Amino acid sequence: MKKALIILNLLIINYFCFAQENFLIGKWKYEKIPDHIEIDEQGLKMANEFFKEMTLSFDQTNYTQFVMGKSENGTWSLISENNYEFNSSNGYKYEVEIKKISSNQIIFKHQNREWQLLKSDEKATLQIEVSSRDKIDAINIKKENLIGKWFHNGQIKDGKDIEMILKHNNTEIVNYTFLENGKFINKAPFEIELIANWKMDDDNQTLIIESEDLTEFLKIIKLNNTELHLFNPKNKSIIKFRR
Repeated sequence: MKKALIILNLLIINYFCFAQENFLIGKWKYEKIPDHIEIDEQGLKMANEFFKEMTLSFDQTNYTQFVMGKSENGTWSLISENNYEFNSSNGYKYEVEIKKISSNQIIFKHQNREWQLLKSDEKATLQIEVSSRDKIDAINIKKENLIGKWFHNGQIKDGKDIEMILKHNNTEIVNYTFLENGKFINKAPFEIELIANWKMDDDNQTLIIESEDLTEFLKIIKLNNTELHLFNPKNKSIIKFRR
């Protein structure tokens, strides 16, 4: 009897997941900022203008998201009841919450932003894109060779060297620090400091940076005692560092 109940529960869970996934398939368009969000009339007017062209499309495994003139493609999967993982072809992944509120409405939440979307009668057109990082020839490295502080030394974009050195502040160059305990410190432009965790993927070629809301994947192109080159699929460029 106990075994039969367990099997029944599993069947119910699987049915729910299947139904939830099928419900999402199609094209969704921005309807409004959800009613429970506190926002003044001017802010609401601006939000409606910014997001009026926002769309989100799903097939069984892929998604295409269009927000504020920018398109993102990737794959998606159900993690739990209303939580999904989006794995972008731009080299990062993150979690979103999608809550069904009616037969043709959802609330889409990413980080601290929420949008109410309405299902469209239009056919969903998805752009299926292979991640650019999968096309890059990377090198195998030893994890310990990354440990230390690396300073920004320009970038390579579309095969061209861009020698501009980015500054963290007036006196310090942008830099990455990899600590032995797995902590990662990014002293970014405009005096922004980001703390995350780092590790190497099983292929010993892919650097994984894990923050609270985002996981990024960077390919190791070059590494020696004084130079580090990282391919960033987000903007399809190679970031150069020196020690």
